[in-house]
Amino acid sequence: MAEKKSKAIFAVLATLAVLMMIAFSVFIAESMPLMAVLSVVVFIAIFGAGFTLKKKYRENGWL
Repeated sequence: MAEKKSKAIFAVLATLAVLMMIAFSVFIAESMPLMAVLSVVVFIAIFGAGFTLKKKYRENGWL
């Protein structure tokens, strides 16, 4: 079985996702729709990267 890898990257991704949710709220409150849409796109990209990384970890037995 493969050696376990650090899961700290998932904490970093979760923190970035929360920051994007906060940014979305701030941009909506400040009437900046373009930045709000951009924060949603980045949020979706962070989730996609996290799920892809989790799949890779699971397939390689690193979890």
